[in-house]
Amino acid sequence: MPQPVPRPPARPALFAERGCAVPFTAPLLAGARLRRQSPEPAELLLPGPGGTEVVAWDACLARRAPSLHDRQLWARISQQERPTPALIRAAAREVAWLGYAGRPAQAAALTAQRQQEAVRDVVREALAKAFGEEAAAGALLGPMVAILAQAGVGHDQLAQSPPTAAIPQGIVALQAFCASIAAFAQSAPGQAERRAASIALSAARMTLPKADACLAALWAAVAELPPGPARQAPQPAEVLPKLAALAARAEWLLDGWPMLGALWASADPAERGVLLAEMLSMLPVLPREAEGWAEDPPQDAPWDTLLRARDAVLPGLPEMPAGMWMARHEALRALVP
Repeated sequence: MPQPVPRPPARPALFAERGCAVPFTAPLLAGARLRRQSPEPAELLLPGPGGTEVVAWDACLARRAPSLHDRQLWARISQQERPTPALIRAAAREVAWLGYAGRPAQAAALTAQRQQEAVRDVVREALAKAFGEEAAAGALLGPMVAILAQAGVGHDQLAQSPPTAAIPQGIVALQAFCASIAAFAQSAPGQAERRAASIALSAARMTLPKADACLAALWAAVAELPPGPARQAPQPAEVLPKLAALAARAEWLLDGWPMLGALWASADPAERGVLLAEMLSMLPVLPREAEGWAEDPPQDAPWDTLLRARDAVLPGLPEMPAGMWMARHEALRALVP
């Protein structure tokens, strides 16, 4: 008889332990995260009333009714040796391009791909200008374009409306979520709803400055590279690991928030109170790994305190009607390509 899989801790030590958010469309897979501890098979972490549950894909097939979209997505992500948010996003866009999530999601994925290609062109031109066509065309150009296509080339990316690169998009969306849920926390009629909104707001506020700092550090590292075509371009081994690490940190910090933000933004204001229980169960909890990445805002409670508050408030929140959750969740693939 197989032994039950132990539940993971409420606050993981590493982002790899927390796993990557996966945009499945089946309501019973809402909030799923994928992790793989190679050479073991990939597994899913699913939020629930008693905490996060570790579930094998075969069990999902038997009990959680994955859609055709979800099966296609799983086929692409489950074999990744080291899943990352960027790899999951690319696979999800590919499945959406093929039409498995419907026409609105297909159109959104195509638009997102065009935007990323436009960012790539800007990045490539900036690198060629900085290092010269011949130098930039070597081993440095391709990897740097791949890294900066997710981040853009400078702080002006955040001033665009909306930004076109994935990481600035995530930061701007999280800023909007903070503003919206802060207003809700002030006006919600019930005490449980106000407390729940404040918990979600604190979690977002502790995540946002870290992601912003990692993005700013990435842009600063690029700006510090020796400029001018007359100078020798830096060697890939000298700069690429640092740039890739900073971009990866920002991606991990933001992972999971775009889906929550889209769920919140797309809901009717009168219905947001019933979304809070689902949202709190899916909060992207920051692992301890991120503690040294940037200073935590002093006005917010530590994560462990925040999680205890979440566990205390969840039983007092109303449950979302199943039909409402299904309708909301099916539409999210078009909102977060």
